[in-house]
Amino acid sequence: MGHAEFKVPGGKLLAAETSVDDGCLTEVKLTGDFFMHPEEAIEKLEEALTGIRILDASIDEAVMGFFGDRTILLIGASPRDFVHVLRLSLEGSTT
Repeated sequence: MGHAEFKVPGGKLLAAETSVDDGCLTEVKLTGDFFMHPEEAIEKLEEALTGIRILDASIDEAVMGFFGDRTILLIGASPRDFVHVLRLSLEGSTT
């Protein structure tokens, strides 16, 4: 399982735990001290990321598409920060 933490400059802490099998995300857990409303949106983001391939732009597209398709209040982090912490957690994960 990959793990990474990222302190957003001027913002909050984000953490990601990821598991990969055959080049696809099999588990995703996102935590931190950011604020997201509605609160269940974080679980829906984790679900949206599960099953996507990690070796192309899929993560970026999935995260940005998720936030672009919904009305979500996000304080202390941005969608790009989520992409960044996910990429950090995946460094070296290619199985």
